Amino acid sequence: MAYSGTVGQTVLNVQTLIDHGARRCGKLAEELTSEQQLSARESLYFLLSNLANRGIQYWAINKEVVGLTADKYIYTLPDGAVDVLNALYRRMNRPTGSYGSSSGVAANAFDGDVDTKCVQTAPNGNISVDYGAGSTNYIGSIGILTGTSGNFNIVFEYSLDGSTWSTLQTTGVTTWVDNEWYWYDIVNGQTVQYYRMRETGGNTLSVRELFFGNNSTEIPMARLNRDDYTNLPNKNFTANQPFQFWFDRTIPNPSLYLWPVPSDTFVQMVVWYSRQVMDVGALTDEVEIPQRWYEATVSMLAHRMSLELPSIPVDRIGYLEKMADKYLYDAEQEERDKSPIYYAPNISVYTR
Repeated sequence: MAYSGTVGQTVLNVQTLIDHGARRCGKLAEELTSEQQLSARESLYFLLSNLANRGIQYWAINKEVVGLTADKYIYTLPDGAVDVLNALYRRMNRPTGSYGSSSGVAANAFDGDVDTKCVQTAPNGNISVDYGAGSTNYIGSIGILTGTSGNFNIVFEYSLDGSTWSTLQTTGVTTWVDNEWYWYDIVNGQTVQYYRMRETGGNTLSVRELFFGNNSTEIPMARLNRDDYTNLPNKNFTANQPFQFWFDRTIPNPSLYLWPVPSDTFVQMVVWYSRQVMDVGALTDEVEIPQRWYEATVSMLAHRMSLELPSIPVDRIGYLEKMADKYLYDAEQEERDKSPIYYAPNISVYTR
């Protein structure tokens, strides 16, 4: 007997899911009009969006490293953020070295003064650090405090000898806002003597601070409810370390309100948050769901389509609803991380 020899390589796009949904409703896929195709795609979007109301989808958890700014206490999370799972205050060591730049004053990017800048005079420049002969460092996170606004495509590089450079990590095209931090945790680090950042998109660098950090320390921050935060007598009290946060679930993007207000510009907040499943997109796009959720998703889509397609018998609608509930239950039972369980009293009725 011959097997495929592959696991998890079968891809179902939006069109395939809709076709299966139509057939489960008793319709041929080619019978669907353009309006019904659009309706089915929107139904798929609705049901995937509703998953956030049913708990955490473990494939839809993101990590965001936020550079704190002195005297700023409100920080907005990215699009699609649903809830904060963990928020941690982070400090990092900043090893010193000798600094270089393709143009501009390199030392301005390492002097700890956010008002000075390394302003370059030519596009596609670089800023580097040399930790000295016989001195190597493992850099776990890199932060850029921008000195200008615009679209930049940064690559971080490392070198063993200061002349031959290899890619450490790429950032993709990022829209910079002047005087904002952009932090990048390094996925595959290196222990070397030389590091640098380099612009590759044709823009000219202007950087207030370039932070190559290691030996991070992260401390959990406590979550406040709305009543506790609003009842704080001094919401503008400042300290080096914020201990608590209130998560404001507003639209279009939720925000974190920190207390005390941070007073140090060279620290970070690491936020692990649950988010919405990615948008459905075009009919040829893949849906952002794991393989174990395919059956549940098709079953739920078929039931929703049966409510909008014409001439679907009531008994079939009821049957499709039962199948949707069954496979959704199966999928949700498996959506766990199998870690030890710790019980805590539920006082949510008092804190809403």
